[in-house]
Amino acid sequence: MPTQLWYIKHANLFSWLADDEQRDIADRSEMFRCQRNSKLFFAEESSEDIYLIKEGRVKLTRTSATGREMILDILGPGEIFGELSLIGEENRSHSAVALDDALVCKMARSDFEGLLQRHPEMALKVIKLIGMRRRELEMRLEDLLFQPVGNRLALALLWQAQRHGISEENGSIRIPLSQKNLAHLIGSSRESVAEQLTKWKKSGLVTTSYRSIKIIDPQGLKIFFKQNSTEKSDS
Repeated sequence: MPTQLWYIKHANLFSWLADDEQRDIADRSEMFRCQRNSKLFFAEESSEDIYLIKEGRVKLTRTSATGREMILDILGPGEIFGELSLIGEENRSHSAVALDDALVCKMARSDFEGLLQRHPEMALKVIKLIGMRRRELEMRLEDLLFQPVGNRLALALLWQAQRHGISEENGSIRIPLSQKNLAHLIGSSRESVAEQLTKWKKSGLVTTSYRSIKIIDPQGLKIFFKQNSTEKSDS
């Protein structure tokens, strides 16, 4: 099994640092494994730590007063979360849940802040990361307001295929994501997602299996989105 230092050296955020700085990060951080569906932190908890994903995926979620979950983002190896504590978040605005069995590194906010003070260029990277995630969330909220379910689902599948998809020899892309999580990602019901996927299966665009969606024809999904958008704007 790779060591904690190995993961630090291969994380984009830390790979360019000197060896002694990387060893210091490894010494100051805690590496632990968590099972699928384990909560890493809850909304309203104190924002004390920064996390780096080494293996697996983590979903960031918010839950309404009625118990309805919405997935804000899905992150994979090399990505950090909990970073809002660096810009003044005192209590978590969302929860973090392991989507797969995962290996995660946790670092105290004070230690991370010290690292950013020593390396202003890293602070700029983190600021850009926060800005990019906020922009992505704003775009997704626009989709929730203005796009029909089919378009939202097509965008979500293409987005997840790009970020976490597994390419296969025949050109298809497998996305390890359940229909329930897809529904939470696009702000819809599982039934609506299943209905749209059934239509696409008949058209040869996708296939489904246990906790997995396979895009057979990525270009066909893009064409569906464009045609549906055109029909909507012309109506």
